[in-house]
Amino acid sequence: MARPEGIRRLPLPPWTPADLAGTLGVGPVALLDGLTWQGRRVTLVAWAPAARAGSIAEACRAAERVGLPEDAPPLLAAAVGRLDWDGQGRFWIPGSAALFDREGGELWVRGALPAVTVTARSAALTPETGRPSGPPPGAPVSAVTPPSTDVSAAPPEGVGLSAALPPAAGLSHAASSPTATGAAPAAPPATDPATGPVRAVPLWPYRDYAAAVREALAAMGAGSVTKVILSVPFAAPCSLSPLSVYRRLTAGASAGLAFLIHGGPGAEALVGLSPEPLVILEGRRARMHLLAGTRTPDRAAELAASPKDREEHRVAVEQARRDLLAVCIPGSVTVDAFMELERHPGLVHLASRLSGTLRPGATPADLVAACFPAGTVGGIPRAEARALIDRLEPVPRGWYAGAVGAVLPGGDLQLWLTIRSMALHGGTALVRTGAGLVPGSDPAAEWQECMAKAQRALAAAGAALPPPEEVMRHDDAVRA
Repeated sequence: MARPEGIRRLPLPPWTPADLAGTLGVGPVALLDGLTWQGRRVTLVAWAPAARAGSIAEACRAAERVGLPEDAPPLLAAAVGRLDWDGQGRFWIPGSAALFDREGGELWVRGALPAVTVTARSAALTPETGRPSGPPPGAPVSAVTPPSTDVSAAPPEGVGLSAALPPAAGLSHAASSPTATGAAPAAPPATDPATGPVRAVPLWPYRDYAAAVREALAAMGAGSVTKVILSVPFAAPCSLSPLSVYRRLTAGASAGLAFLIHGGPGAEALVGLSPEPLVILEGRRARMHLLAGTRTPDRAAELAASPKDREEHRVAVEQARRDLLAVCIPGSVTVDAFMELERHPGLVHLASRLSGTLRPGATPADLVAACFPAGTVGGIPRAEARALIDRLEPVPRGWYAGAVGAVLPGGDLQLWLTIRSMALHGGTALVRTGAGLVPGSDPAAEWQECMAKAQRALAAAGAALPPPEEVMRHDDAVRA
C-alpha cells in the first residue's frame, strides 16, 4: 500500500456537495449521494482522475493502492464510475475527494479542495427541514476552505464516458428523423421550465415495441426464457446544465442513490436517482434489494394483488437467490424480506431483500459476475434473455441497466442499478426505462409502465411525454 496521504477532517461547511460539483464544472467529476459509511448515509464528490479501471477487479486493485490513515473513511479512496450493460467498466480513482457526513457534522477531504461558490439554490429552504441549507448567495465561503485550486489541470479525457446517443437523438420539439448522411440534426434549446415542458418522444414506435413483446412472449412459450425486460428509450431537447437537472431530479429525495457523473469537456453526463442496488458488499456479507412490479401510488392495492406482478417478482427473487448461492457459503443465503410494498417518488414497487456470506476464495468481482446484469433489468435465464434483448431493442443499451457507484479499498462494493437515470449530451436528454415481461404480459400495459417510470426524469430535464393513449394511437415515435 502507498504511504498514507494527508487527510483533513473539517466542520461541515455551509455549501453543499452540489455546490462543490458546480465549482468543478464539467469535471471529470462524480457526485454520489446515498452511499453509506458506518451505517450513515453520506455524499462523496470525487474529481481529478489519477487512474482508470476497466473492470471490478481492476477497480479493487486501484483503490487498494491509495494510502489512507486508519481512521479515514475508505470512501475517500474509492474507485467511482459505472459498469455498462456489456460488462465494460468505466471506473476511475480520484486524485481528490470530499466526503460529506451530515449526521456526523463533518467534511473529510483528500487532495486539493477549490474555493466553493455558494449558489442561490443551496441557500433555499430544504424540503426536509424548512431551514436554509446555506448562506445567502454571494456570502463568503467558510474559512475552512483553502484557496482556489486550478481544476482545469484534470485530465481532459477523464472517465471516458462515451456511450453515444443514437443517431436519432437529435430532436426538435416534434418527431424528427436523422439526416440522409446519418448525422443527428441539432437539437434546439429546451423551453424554459417556467413556460412549460418541451415534448419528449420515444425512440421505439409503439407498434414495433408491441411486436417485440409478442416475440418475447413466444420465446417464453417455447421455453427459451422465463422472464425478459424490454426497455424503451425516450429523448427530448434539453438546454439545462447537468447540475441543474441533478438538482431538479433529486429535490426532496431521501432514499436511493442520487448521482451525477460527468466525463469531462465534451463528454456525456449521467444523472440519476436509482432506487435499487445491484449489490452491496460489506466485508464478506453481500446484500441485494430487488424491485420488481410497479404502479403509480394510487394503484398500490392493485399492485399488491396482481398475479402477473407477483409472479414477475417471485421469479426475480429466485434468480437473485441462485446468484448469491453461486458465490456464497451454503446455508448463509437468506431472504430477509419478501414482496413488501415500497414507495418511491411517484411510484410504488414490490420489494424484497436478500443477503449471503461470500465463501472463502470468492472475490468482489466474482460476486458482481454472478449477479450482473440484474434479473430485474435483464431477464432469466441471464444469457438467453440478454441475447434476446440485444436482438429486439433498436438502440443499444450502453449505460442503461448497468451499475453506478463505488468500489472501496478492501473490496467493499456499493453499486446501484443505472435506472431512473438519463444521459445528457449535445443538447439532448436520453431517458430509458423498462418493464418486465412474463407469460400473460400485455404490451399496452408494459408500454404504459415504461412511460410512467420515465416521467420524473424527463420532468427534471424540462420535458414531458404526451398521454400514453396519444402515443399509442398516433404512433408518435422516432425510428432509431
